[in-house]
Amino acid sequence: MSLYELPPATPEPALPPAAPESDPQMTALQEAVRAVMAVETAEQLASGDQHGLLCRGQLVLPAAEAALYLEERLTPLGYSAFLQRQGNADTVLLVPGIADADQAAPGGGPLRRAVRASGRSPLWLHIALLLATIASTVYAASFLLNGADLGLAEALAAGGPFALTLLLILGVHEMGHYLAARRHGVKVTLPFFIPLPIPGSLGTLGAVIFIRSALKTRRALFDVGISGPLAGLVVALPLFVIGLLLPPIAFGAPINLIFRGVGVPPLLEAIGSPLVEGSLSRVILLHPVALAAWFGVLLTALNLLPLGQFDGGHVAYALFGRWAWPLAYLVLGVLALAGFFFWPTWLVWAVLASLTGLRHPPPHDDITPLDIRRRVLGWVTIIIFLLIIVPRPIISRQTPVVAPNAPPIPTLAVPHIPTPTPFDPGAYK
Repeated sequence: MSLYELPPATPEPALPPAAPESDPQMTALQEAVRAVMAVETAEQLASGDQHGLLCRGQLVLPAAEAALYLEERLTPLGYSAFLQRQGNADTVLLVPGIADADQAAPGGGPLRRAVRASGRSPLWLHIALLLATIASTVYAASFLLNGADLGLAEALAAGGPFALTLLLILGVHEMGHYLAARRHGVKVTLPFFIPLPIPGSLGTLGAVIFIRSALKTRRALFDVGISGPLAGLVVALPLFVIGLLLPPIAFGAPINLIFRGVGVPPLLEAIGSPLVEGSLSRVILLHPVALAAWFGVLLTALNLLPLGQFDGGHVAYALFGRWAWPLAYLVLGVLALAGFFFWPTWLVWAVLASLTGLRHPPPHDDITPLDIRRRVLGWVTIIIFLLIIVPRPIISRQTPVVAPNAPPIPTLAVPHIPTPTPFDPGAYK
């Protein structure tokens, strides 16, 4: 997942109208806009000592060229331009502030503060978090699969394949975002892995990168959003096949007590069913690498939900523009219903999406559409999303299912309590 270091850009003017006045800076802003637009109306905006400009009319240059020209003219003045189209009219909104994040800005969590303090994310922090996440994921996987306190060697043997498979998928996913952002000249941090050393969990909350400069075009928004999920799938699908071909392992009690099976999406069903005998939903539980790859595919599907700042939200806005906003509210309602009827964890994702915001901020150039190649790739990704998501990913159970040749699960013997006989007063006469 990728998170903006910048405050989201508002699609509507953030400043109230101001009385017109003679201002050299405002004159320079108006001249810059007139170079790219046949201005029909111009409205000055102000809030305190902050001044902006909203112009309506028709662009006389292609939107991409106009956006580049305005960036070159306005950056020395400390302003940014947002280009939008409303019906047959074009709008140019100039607001104070430049696209790059303010490194001196206060607030944010410890990771954001570390980035600001050093000017860039320190390499030692990425390495330390990665090592901590590897340790916590191995620990959590060994506990989930075996349910016993193991020594270091036993824990590595039990949880290592699962942990390394899952972290490889997550790492490739985040590096897909990173490389796409760098290709578009976007300032971005390396992935921060997040450990979660809690028994019964996956041992990690995943990984995140911070985007520290604006995604200025729909093309950049699309490429950065889609590159992570697709890169993760390219790794997860072969690992899923490899995991099913490896010898099965008879796990201990915890996973059998928790899982009756896993929900197998159509794409994995088509890939895995020819390779195994019996129910793929249960067979996956016998293969740690396949199980970790299944979790990787599940996390990819969750990231592709077309909601706000999720990867799917980036892709949806790049494809559909403002139609992505009602789509996000529709998907939120579907998640809430699915949480009540299929899998309660959907409610957690609905809350998370609500906290990060459902209305994806538009890029600076919100007019230039995607090219045909990206539109086709976007629709292919939508199809892939529908093929890797299931309404009930975890099929839980109350009673354990013991795999063939698995060691018996210790249970307490049921004590024999004799049934009392009714009192017969006649026996004492």
